[in-house]
Amino acid sequence: MRSVALAVGIGLAVVAFSGAAAAQAPLPALPPPASSVPGPPSSPPPALAALPAPPPAAAPVGLAVVALGGATDAAWPLARSVYATPSLRPAALDEAHARVLCGEPAPAAAPHDLRDLADTLAAVKGDDAPSRMLLVEVAHRLNVRALVVVRTEGGAPVARVFLPESGAYDAASYAPDAGATVAWSGAVGSLVRTFGAEVPAPPPAPLSAPALATHEEPVVAAPPPRSKAFYETGWFWGAVGAAAFAGGAIFFATRDNGDSTIHLQAQVPH
Repeated sequence: MRSVALAVGIGLAVVAFSGAAAAQAPLPALPPPASSVPGPPSSPPPALAALPAPPPAAAPVGLAVVALGGATDAAWPLARSVYATPSLRPAALDEAHARVLCGEPAPAAAPHDLRDLADTLAAVKGDDAPSRMLLVEVAHRLNVRALVVVRTEGGAPVARVFLPESGAYDAASYAPDAGATVAWSGAVGSLVRTFGAEVPAPPPAPLSAPALATHEEPVVAAPPPRSKAFYETGWFWGAVGAAAFAGGAIFFATRDNGDSTIHLQAQVPH
């Protein structure tokens, strides 16, 4: 028993000594941070490439006609007149979208955007806030300056212009022309004066040059040489000069200038 206790005591002493030695051993040094490591400076991270600027959105153009509350029959003649006017015509609007805007149902095989447009217009009920928000969305989707909303009030069609920028209706209202058929010539004229955009004039046609500038001029034959008269020739005036010289020489040669010349003087009695 004494030997067993001695062995256990020696074992416990060895364990305690090894634990104390391990506690006194220094911890390994941590590596220095990357910024303090000697060596060449690290290159800065590459700069991000500049993102291209988004293309500018096209400016809204023209007016779109919308029918509410079963005013399709009155809105379609107005739509045809508006879309036939260059200063009021939208930039891109096909007939299918124009008919859905005027209250016609979208065909069963129509694209998703056309059916979505029909559902959006069906939710527009009047001048309440949700309806005005839907009209703003429709105007932005069509990229038009305003919407001409046609509805029936008191049994007669009335058109008003909805402005998406302000989210409200314009104060003016428009009625069809008086007559048996529905026409909107007076309303379209007022819309042109108020909302019509300036249509650029077509470039002038190139000026055509005169005919003589683009064609060879005819060659005119030179007139035949005119025959000279006899007095226009050199030999005629030469002969005249010779004759004059000869006559003068004879005159001076035959003239008597001596003192023996008798001069007669006649006297008339008074």
